[in-house]
Amino acid sequence: MKEIQVLHVLLEYDYPQVFVGRDRVDSRYVAMVVEEGNQGPVYLCTPISHFRCDELLGGKIDLRHIYEKPQVPEFFTCEPNDLTGFFAINAYASDEIPEQWLPEAGLFFNHADLVLNKAQELGSTIAYASLSVPESAKEARIRTRKLSEFLAIYQNVLKNLARATAKAYGKAIPKNEEPYDSDVFGFCPGSFTVQIRSAEQCDILGENKALVAAFIKLNEFLDLADQPDAAMAFLLGMKGHAATSLISLLSFISDNNCPFTNTWSTPGMSASSKSRIRVATAQNVIQRCKQREDLGIEVVELIGIVDSAKVSTGNWTIHADGDSFSGNIKEGSNLNLSGITVGMRYTFFCEEKIEVVQGTGREVRIISLVRYTEA
Repeated sequence: MKEIQVLHVLLEYDYPQVFVGRDRVDSRYVAMVVEEGNQGPVYLCTPISHFRCDELLGGKIDLRHIYEKPQVPEFFTCEPNDLTGFFAINAYASDEIPEQWLPEAGLFFNHADLVLNKAQELGSTIAYASLSVPESAKEARIRTRKLSEFLAIYQNVLKNLARATAKAYGKAIPKNEEPYDSDVFGFCPGSFTVQIRSAEQCDILGENKALVAAFIKLNEFLDLADQPDAAMAFLLGMKGHAATSLISLLSFISDNNCPFTNTWSTPGMSASSKSRIRVATAQNVIQRCKQREDLGIEVVELIGIVDSAKVSTGNWTIHADGDSFSGNIKEGSNLNLSGITVGMRYTFFCEEKIEVVQGTGREVRIISLVRYTEA
């Protein structure tokens, strides 16, 4: 016995009139109401390929074409009393269907939002990150170095935006948790497009709240980028590591001459969110950022046991919050480490900034001591 579940509702009136379903091995089926039975609507189902399903969703073929010219002469009927899970479909006795069951010609659907469709299929928060690199002009192609660097920068953007947003709402993400992690699950042709989904389990609505927050902020920034004053205000509002990550993304776009488009969705959205930035726009914002050295600085307070303090070099190490942190005295400061007793407990007031290693996208944290007190 075959079982399917509803994937995309194409037409609804009181209940789904036409929908696309999938079985337990991810094959696609189109189903439409053909009559009213004793228990409710009776659906006529027929299997279709993923390609033809995309044609139907994109309005390239009408519903009648699916049933009038089936890819395989195989039909099923069902009278489900619950459309929220899998339900059985039964083989129809004939490979031909009554004329009165066929839909009228010209019934097209516009469900061409590929990102939303994919989010619904996967039941997850996803994004399509498109890089219009020169080598992708005629085929889905990108230099391995560029892709590796981009993925590192993109994940850093999601991480830092998610953490900054959660902190701003008073619900900081614990240090040992990474709910914003993402997986690459495919690629698309055209400009080189990376398909990304939540690596963490989503809620029952298919949402990863940390990723959603990061995507909202990322697209907000991309939309503001062609207004330099507004873009700078955004970066100043974020500051710290989140601002540094966004500037690194702009630098990647500029250095590799590749306009960037970010499109994301969750299953419950009515449409995906899409934002784009041009190379010239990225370069304009970068120039403005060079005038603000404080953009990438975060204030950090470390409370713990000092492991080392070298007066001659200004280097130090402190064990705090279960980790070991190392740094030096802030450049230009008159601070001296001679007053520190190794093994004693202190509070270090520091400035932390991130430097991104060019060509890899790897982040390096630089911690500078501003002042200290005994804890």
